[in-house]
Amino acid sequence: MPPLLQVDDLTVRYRSSDRGQLVALEGVTCDIGVGEAVGLLGESGCGKTTLGLALLGLLPTAGNIIRGSAIFGGRNLLTLRERELRKVRGAGIAMVHQEPGAALNPVLRVGEQVAEVLRAHRRLSRERAREEATVLLAQVGLAKETCIEAAYPHQLSGGQQQRVAIAQAISCRPALVIADEPTTALDTGTQLEILNLLRSLREQLQLALLLITHDPAVLMRAVDRILVMRDGRIVEQGSTRELTQKSQHAYTQELLNSKLLGQRHEGYKPRVAPTPEALDSADLCAPPHLMETHHPHREPGTDATNERGSGPEEVDASDAAPVHSACQPTETEALLCAVDLHKRYVQGRWLSRRRHPIEALCGVGLKLRVGSTLALIGASGSGKSTLARCLAGLERPDSGEIRFGGIDLAKLTRHELIPFRRQIQLIFQDPGSSLNPKFTAVEIISEPLLTVRPGTKRESAARALAMMELVGLQADWGQRLPHQFSAGQRRRLAIARALALEPRLLILDEALAGLDLPVQAQIVDLLVELQASLSLTYLYISHDLSLVAQLADQAAVLHQGQIVETAAMPDLLAMPQSPQAIKLVSATVELSSFQG
Repeated sequence: MPPLLQVDDLTVRYRSSDRGQLVALEGVTCDIGVGEAVGLLGESGCGKTTLGLALLGLLPTAGNIIRGSAIFGGRNLLTLRERELRKVRGAGIAMVHQEPGAALNPVLRVGEQVAEVLRAHRRLSRERAREEATVLLAQVGLAKETCIEAAYPHQLSGGQQQRVAIAQAISCRPALVIADEPTTALDTGTQLEILNLLRSLREQLQLALLLITHDPAVLMRAVDRILVMRDGRIVEQGSTRELTQKSQHAYTQELLNSKLLGQRHEGYKPRVAPTPEALDSADLCAPPHLMETHHPHREPGTDATNERGSGPEEVDASDAAPVHSACQPTETEALLCAVDLHKRYVQGRWLSRRRHPIEALCGVGLKLRVGSTLALIGASGSGKSTLARCLAGLERPDSGEIRFGGIDLAKLTRHELIPFRRQIQLIFQDPGSSLNPKFTAVEIISEPLLTVRPGTKRESAARALAMMELVGLQADWGQRLPHQFSAGQRRRLAIARALALEPRLLILDEALAGLDLPVQAQIVDLLVELQASLSLTYLYISHDLSLVAQLADQAAVLHQGQIVETAAMPDLLAMPQSPQAIKLVSATVELSSFQG
């Protein structure tokens, strides 16, 4: 049987104001069979996403296809006109983009966006398209009862946005789905769910899959064959088993044997085996003081707060002792305290009976001491990003206190919050939407410097270039615009901008997700060094327990807006107590396993 897609000698270059022609792809040759799952592995900026965009004619205006062919359905995709390509996109080949938050239309409800794809390729009435969109959303794990179809993209978690993007991709039953980093910034449990979802959809719909990722562990579970890309070239390819067991290329061995990747096997097997009952109860929502299943070894009738966890009021990042009292301004060691934070959103149309309340935060309390690191972990949609935005002053909680240096930030006006903006910096989960598309890299980093610190533009630009080199970006890329960086490089740019201000508290919301493993190790070392030299305090939100273990002193597990467990990192990894923590640790073990 001939291949479904056959790419031959594909070469793509980008025009750049600072370096002339940049080679993105050089002589790429590969094929994908009918119903086959192929993985594309490589570090950030190697050209993985460019390959997917070139096949669908979605390259930016600066991108030029120099030569090559891509045969799909007997036609060369690279020579088709725009009108012909529109018929292929969605119906023949669909793409799940790396940053679903940026790919989804911010002013359309997600149900309408899925229906829009259906109506673009099939003759359906609006009502019929809406009905099929609801079925598709349910097929990817978004139940009708949650009223997801009536929500806007910004009202969804990263995992929910990813599922909506997948629903769009499969809506017209394409022969090939290109999934670009579909598990980036998702917790390990949701990653497994997305990978299992893609596998089941392949079986049900007979789809072929091109899975693009920097994470070898993801490919081990999801694909039949792997292509390894470096600097725009395919340097090695073979079956998943062959490459993992006897790779011939040094670059492939470096990716598979990375320092961080090896550490994923260390310390993640809980001594308390997760029981089916515990995993089932992990999906239940109950107030922390009523969830007796959080500590399976506690005798009935004992206090719900033990030597490892905190009560429902507050989590202390400095030690594992329970904290019951609210923060006092006289506590000089406490940099930030949050007490009984509540935040509610409402999904659905105004004046509609189908308005659906979402309790994003339900009485969250935590304390961050100077120079400490608290990791916040939890499933997608548990409220982590909402908490981060509230603590950074970007959203106002419905009730509760956020004390920073003894001052309640929740009660300050926007003008009164200005002096605290520099001291608390938030690195967003979606870097593409947080960078000004019209600013160069130097301008992006130096803009906050010019705002809050005296100095000349030349001094600010020099510091910006130094920060770029600090996070692994070349200084001669300073005049590039955000779209000229890969998604992983944009994450580094966002980190550089936040660190340039030398904040006292840095909130990292999945800041290292999407970066290849060697770069993750570099940024981790940088953060540790900066914390030691500047007494920085970190609130680190992540799904990757290997990174959390290296950075954090304490971890708090968030579930449906409530902190259900807190413990020292070694204790949490070795013996998780709450069903939610058990589920996260067990998913990490399963995802890190190379048995597939």
